Amino acid sequence: MKKLLLGAFLTLGYAFGINAQTTIYFQNFEASKLVAPAGWSTGLVSGHPGNPGWGFNDAFPISGIGKDSLFKHFTPTHTYVAYFDDIDYNTTPSTDYDTLYSAVFNCPSNGHVFLSMDLNFNNYTNAEVGTLLVSTNGGKTWTPAATLPSAYGVTAWQDSTLFNISQYAAGKSNVKVAFAWNNAGAVKQGYPGWGMAIDNVDIYEPLSYDVGVTAVNSNYLLQVGTAYTFNGTILNYGGDSIVSMDMNYKVNNQTPVSYPISGIAGFNGLTSYNWSIGTAFTPATPGVYTIKFYANNLNGSNVDQHHANDTMTVNVMVVDTIQSKQVMFEEFSCASCNPCMYAMPNIDSVSLNTKPYCNTIRYHWYFPGQDMINQETATLVNTRFENYYGQDGVPDAQVDGINYYPGYGPGYLSSGVIQSLKAVGSPFKITINSATYTAATKTYSMTATIKSYGTFSAGLIAQVALTEDSVNFKTDQSTEDPLNSFAPPLGSGSNPDYYYPFVLKFPDAVEALLPSVNGTTLTGFTPGSTQTVTVTWPKSHPWAAKYTSYPYDSSKSQHFTIFIQDNNGNSSMGIPAKYVYQSARAQVPSSITDVPETSTGGINFELYPNPTNNNTMVTFKLDKDQNVSVDVYNMLGEKVYTANQGLMSSGEHMITINGSTLQSGVYFVRFTTDNSSSTQKLVIQK
Repeated sequence: MKKLLLGAFLTLGYAFGINAQTTIYFQNFEASKLVAPAGWSTGLVSGHPGNPGWGFNDAFPISGIGKDSLFKHFTPTHTYVAYFDDIDYNTTPSTDYDTLYSAVFNCPSNGHVFLSMDLNFNNYTNAEVGTLLVSTNGGKTWTPAATLPSAYGVTAWQDSTLFNISQYAAGKSNVKVAFAWNNAGAVKQGYPGWGMAIDNVDIYEPLSYDVGVTAVNSNYLLQVGTAYTFNGTILNYGGDSIVSMDMNYKVNNQTPVSYPISGIAGFNGLTSYNWSIGTAFTPATPGVYTIKFYANNLNGSNVDQHHANDTMTVNVMVVDTIQSKQVMFEEFSCASCNPCMYAMPNIDSVSLNTKPYCNTIRYHWYFPGQDMINQETATLVNTRFENYYGQDGVPDAQVDGINYYPGYGPGYLSSGVIQSLKAVGSPFKITINSATYTAATKTYSMTATIKSYGTFSAGLIAQVALTEDSVNFKTDQSTEDPLNSFAPPLGSGSNPDYYYPFVLKFPDAVEALLPSVNGTTLTGFTPGSTQTVTVTWPKSHPWAAKYTSYPYDSSKSQHFTIFIQDNNGNSSMGIPAKYVYQSARAQVPSSITDVPETSTGGINFELYPNPTNNNTMVTFKLDKDQNVSVDVYNMLGEKVYTANQGLMSSGEHMITINGSTLQSGVYFVRFTTDNSSSTQKLVIQK
């Protein structure tokens, strides 16, 4: 099941009520209830007599299509509505529209005419089309006025959806509007489409001057001593065009900063204007600041006639030092999922391109087919996916707790998404002090210190994931994309061969959430305060040996990933619920120490001196020309030194490891050639 981007984080937006100067016509379907209101009518789709067309109700229709009916999205604020539930499942594309026609209304003395309505548009395939039409001769002829706004997969009510129909209706009598639905594009894809619903249809003449700030593009996190300029969007709710105005911001109710803007073009009724204020704000001290944004002096000295919607207020947190952000990427997938397989190239590409500043973990789910990894991790993975994030299909992804569909396309997961979230920075720093595996007890342990640079109430969650760097299957377990679904030479199907590795190898697989799926609840923070998180996990299953039909191995290396999540968020700062403030990652050293000091079949090498107080020599002998590299890792599994020698000739060689920048401690030297890898311990004592 595909997912959509729910909303842009940190662009703060608000919906405002409308103060209509003159109500021309209003219909909320409460009086007529189960039938069309007086003067309203419906048109059925010709050629599809089984389709009941538009209906009126406040409950689940008897003939609905089960859980996919748009009625599951009705809320107490929407009782009786007009709806179109596409339940006939017709399979022949039609150019006919199911249409709902309004009663007649008159606008002979109205210079501007706007329409407001609450809309629920379920664009299931991104191919359904809704149209607003206007007639000025009582319904004899119709003119399309607007395409109803929709986004792929939207199922929520879009209240107070506005349209400017002045060019069609202003100064006219015998006016009607109509709402048309067509699913021909969906049927061509083999789907019926879902439908739409409308409520609170309001035809009105707006005030002349009525503007409101609808968005402020500002991060919630600012730094002391840094200059910030603001920009955002303002909507013209009024009838008159705006050519000049003053944009203002006021910090903590102090003297406002006013910035004149002139020469504005095209800022007509129900259009938006992207504003910017050139005068910067430089916070002097840490704390929470309240900033109000508004416009005045419209077209000279005209005042805003509706003050209930003209101001947007945002709160920002100012800290002494913004910390570098490590973005948290959580992906949900299934080994037997065709869309998951096709999403993998994009996921892997984004993960690779953003690896220096993004930590990736991947959960496995049980739907739509078997997944051996999920069978081991279901008790934690299913709960986090279904209950915590409320998701019901794969592939899916949460980036810093914000939902993104992980495939290709506008608004989907991309490196740009990761970069934009990294740019926000963080009020936290996480230091992983230790990440260990004790072979005698088969126990993983991690200790981390969290330092805050801001003030936070108790209740944030520190979540820790233990992941397998790669789970590799020897045979394909997928029920949707088995071996024969791939093109020759692999199989006889149509899947391109290059997708086959994506049903065999699964990186960053979550093995456990620690100490549980609920994480560790943190106490309150003040600037400079710290808290320590310690977790342990006794290994509870032998991954490589359990499934004889689908053998796989994941014993080579693991990572701990810790992240700070806010279950509630902070709406006053634009921080959504489940937002992740910071993350950190460390390799479990067992992934290196478990490798024999001289691997079987590898090339023996010696370290001398060892221990050393500075440099050490790597001596070895090649029996043929090979590429050689030497890498040094610390106890956290972090690479701290590398020497890529390239192609070296056969014979005896010596490479110097410069230890001048390495502190005292235990390290691991990995010696790699074209066909082997060997590891030894190195002790530095200064």
